Amino acid sequence: MTSEREFLIRKSALANILARNISIVWESIATLQSKAFALNIPDYDVPATKALMEEVIKTTTLAEANNIEIDLGGNTYTISTFTRHDESLMDDSVLTLSGTLSTPKEDRRFLRENPYTPALIRVYSDITIVKFLYGLGIEKFSPEYMRAIQHYSKCRPLTNYIHCLTAYTMDAMESGNPPGRNDGHDIGHLAYSDDVDLFISDDRIYQRLQQDLFTVKFLKFDDFISQYF
Repeated sequence: MTSEREFLIRKSALANILARNISIVWESIATLQSKAFALNIPDYDVPATKALMEEVIKTTTLAEANNIEIDLGGNTYTISTFTRHDESLMDDSVLTLSGTLSTPKEDRRFLRENPYTPALIRVYSDITIVKFLYGLGIEKFSPEYMRAIQHYSKCRPLTNYIHCLTAYTMDAMESGNPPGRNDGHDIGHLAYSDDVDLFISDDRIYQRLQQDLFTVKFLKFDDFISQYF
């Protein structure tokens, strides 16, 4: 928000969400990942976001909103905190996904000539899970690792999210196209879709995905209206 107009638009949107009793999933992707593997990693970003939203609605000017401070978990959260966090997440995702640009030409050719299957995506998704735990410092086959995998295996949460990340990476390796700045966020949205029947979005990234890899159905907004109303 860089103007009073932008502030009023966003404040109004937040107030409307609360007034309509829309169900909000107050969990970040980090929270969902922690729960999926029973890691019990505290995430103060979520309650801070909720508290900040409630305080923003009470303000009347952008200056007032920018002066809000929420103290949680030893950190002070402001609107600038979340702006920087959002930019950092985008930078990190672009840097990570850009690793596909170094795929050798012969490997790209192999991927074009041998399209991946749902079974292969499931295999690579399991490898992604191992890498995620390793990135947290959890060694493979350690007691903590075994507990995490056992907990995850009960219902395999985040399946759509992990499948999307895996399929996106394979597609990027095949095409050689650089990642979009918002692609990481778009992939992250699917972390909330395991118990959802329909995912409504006009973003092209979802239209490129192979539907049979996911438990949720992707629809553009106009298609949703024509099919269900």
